[in-house]
Amino acid sequence: MGSQFEIALSVIIVSIVMFIASLLFKDKEGDKPARLAFRAFYFCTVIFFVVMSANIRSSTLLLDFFSDVFFALTGLCLTIGILWRCQSKIPLSFVCSFAVIYVITDRLVIESSVQVAYFYSVVNSLLCVYALLKRTQGSNVGDKGMALVILLNTILLLANLASFTGIISHDFSTQFMVTLFIFAPAYLAGLTIFLFSSYMLDAHKALEIEATTDPLTELYNRRFFFSESKRILSVAERHQEPLCIMMCDIDFFKKVNDNYGHKVGDKVLKKFAETLNKSLRSGDILARYGGEEFVALLTQTDKTNGFSVVDRMREQIENLSIETEKGSINLTASFGLCEVKEFQDIEVSINLADNALYNAKSAGRNVVKYYEHSLA
Repeated sequence: MGSQFEIALSVIIVSIVMFIASLLFKDKEGDKPARLAFRAFYFCTVIFFVVMSANIRSSTLLLDFFSDVFFALTGLCLTIGILWRCQSKIPLSFVCSFAVIYVITDRLVIESSVQVAYFYSVVNSLLCVYALLKRTQGSNVGDKGMALVILLNTILLLANLASFTGIISHDFSTQFMVTLFIFAPAYLAGLTIFLFSSYMLDAHKALEIEATTDPLTELYNRRFFFSESKRILSVAERHQEPLCIMMCDIDFFKKVNDNYGHKVGDKVLKKFAETLNKSLRSGDILARYGGEEFVALLTQTDKTNGFSVVDRMREQIENLSIETEKGSINLTASFGLCEVKEFQDIEVSINLADNALYNAKSAGRNVVKYYEHSLA
């Protein structure tokens, strides 16, 4: 009895520390507040073990009832937090109803309350593991670590449950308190460590995206384009593969902003970028170079194939119609193309493609012009 009380006290302390640590969790803007559910989980864990500690000293029906309620809430809050964080499609109504059913059932079958608690925990744990491994944004290492910790806890619960049914020896796991008390501190610590890792990895990924992506069009930005181009040029030179650089510019884009406003102008840029991106292969890279100007590096592409790809882009832009409150907007764009000959400096080819783009505009716009390298 004394050792159980001491372990309960240690779990309370760990839970308080974890609750304080959870105040650092920050969900991405627009996401459901999973952090609040995790904080509620730690808070309910503290209350549950306080009630359990009191129940160990002096068991009463009221304390039994409160222990059931807060045990249900710990499982409910953790599950909701994980479902929200993973943007799972598992309905919360099911999870909440299951918690209510658990409390009612546990009160009705007092002699089998331990087994009912095991079953409740196992179902919630399996829901959490499924959500973590099927996370909409993609599971990171922290998510997989959480899933592993929860799965280990589930195995222990199933072993305890099996001992009551006689499937395995009762000596393997004799009391609910063994799993609940002894494993609880390690379970909470492991869960929190990986939860922190998950949030940190998400934050790192967000910073990486912010550093490499244009916020409006969601294409790569200019800095990333130059960085990635160095790698692609190095590979192409080593394997003697052809490359082409494409520069393009929306024709008379200033008129769009002047006539329709910058909000519509932003919409046009996003739709324009989306149309260009659909024309490229996975190995190509497209970036917003600045303003309404875009650049693409076409891998394993010679002059002939490059011209075909870019002219198809031009046709798709010409056929593009963007609906606005003031009516539809039709666009054209001018394109400059250059086959890469200088593999040490991408800016050389970009400048040549830009010269071809200038020629396209001088030729009346809505055309593709190729920069002819000197035979000398």
